[in-house]
Amino acid sequence: MNNIAPFRSRSEALKLSRALNDAHIANIVVNTPRRLGLSCGLSVVFNEKHFDKVKSLIAEKDLGTSQGIFR
Repeated sequence: MNNIAPFRSRSEALKLSRALNDAHIANIVVNTPRRLGLSCGLSVVFNEKHFDKVKSLIAEKDLGTSQGIFR
């Protein structure tokens, strides 16, 4: 199953995607789905088995516009 990490900042979504690529974690950047009811922006989709690593990278890279991680 995939998880989605939405961001208010497009540049921070891209920073997370680059960090995941550097860590050899498959991901894709998508427009944030309306069903999440969050402000428009970009989201990073990744496999749930990498949840802990993604959460760690968000904190490590100080990506303050992260709006959480959803299933």
